[in-house]
Amino acid sequence: MENSNGLTASLLVAGHQAARLLESHLSATDLSAGEAVLVASLGDGPLTMSDVMSTLHIHASTATSLVSRLEKAAYVYRSSNPEDRRSRLVHLTSSGRRQLEAIGPAFRAVDSMLAARAGANAVAGCTTVLEALAEAE
Repeated sequence: MENSNGLTASLLVAGHQAARLLESHLSATDLSAGEAVLVASLGDGPLTMSDVMSTLHIHASTATSLVSRLEKAAYVYRSSNPEDRRSRLVHLTSSGRRQLEAIGPAFRAVDSMLAARAGANAVAGCTTVLEALAEAE
């Protein structure tokens, strides 16, 4: 992929392309790519809303909207944080856990397809760029 605006613009476009590709593999679920990423992030346990924002690198309004959609679908619920009553925890419900199981194959399929098409050296290079991006924050 070539973009006249450089690496940053290419990464932004690639993120949207990756989301669309993932969504094409999520047909067994009713989740968007962003919702699937949040469900996957909750697989290790509940997150505070601040954790949701920092894990997904999104603004508070986006996190609230994302969690509200998943809550409406009964995939997550919010509770008071026993460590800080001012904050809320987001948890997976049993339906959310079923969605977690359903999205794993979609993530693996996209990862495998991209790795097969790009090759190991390209994947390693991409990983290096992503690590540099994370360190720049």
